[in-house]
Amino acid sequence: MSGDMSIRDRLVRLLEEGTKDSVVELGDDTSLIRSGLLDSLGLFRLALWIEKETGSRLDLESLDPAKEWDSIEGILTFVAKHLEG
Repeated sequence: MSGDMSIRDRLVRLLEEGTKDSVVELGDDTSLIRSGLLDSLGLFRLALWIEKETGSRLDLESLDPAKEWDSIEGILTFVAKHLEG
């Protein structure tokens, strides 16, 4: 983890790396999945990133990425819950 960057900054960087359209402004409530900004490869990269950030394995069968990971805010909430537990 980068000590200088916040978890949000690291997340935005990851999302921007996977976004073909660099013109898109990523707000905390921007729909990532429904809008098509986050495709299946992006979801895979995001899952790996979340595992790295939380230090724990994800149970992919027990989550709904379209609901829990459709926005920066949702992803940060998900990560925070998994950091606590």
